[in-house]
Amino acid sequence: MNRAEEILEEIKKRKDRANYYYNNAGKFYEAKNLSKASEFLWGALNQLAYAIGLLHDKKLSEHGKVVRFIEELANTSDSKEVAEQMADGLASAQSIHANFYHDFMDEVQFTHHKDKVDKLLTKLAEMLEKELLEIGIKL
Repeated sequence: MNRAEEILEEIKKRKDRANYYYNNAGKFYEAKNLSKASEFLWGALNQLAYAIGLLHDKKLSEHGKVVRFIEELANTSDSKEVAEQMADGLASAQSIHANFYHDFMDEVQFTHHKDKVDKLLTKLAEMLEKELLEIGIKL
């Protein structure tokens, strides 16, 4: 397997893992276990960012690198609205990530942040698909 094939295999693995984590976040959200749902939502975000990072020759192995990379993606968006939505989603994702450790959110707060993270996850998934299609790959 050549380097390009290895990267594509890793991207597919990360995308699949993001979907798995997102589905688990939904299950724990429904069960009212917001701390565990928080962990899985951050995990889904992390996996999608990591996959996109691989296409940019970046290995996002730390929390700060993930945050900076998503900020970079937001700042390079052609749309001010998308950039703001991504920045807002990232701020909510960081709050949700903290909730995993400190379990401070009630359901109303969590749902508010979750909705913003959902939009960010959708945007990241779209970006990943678009970038893959630009190089002739459909996963």
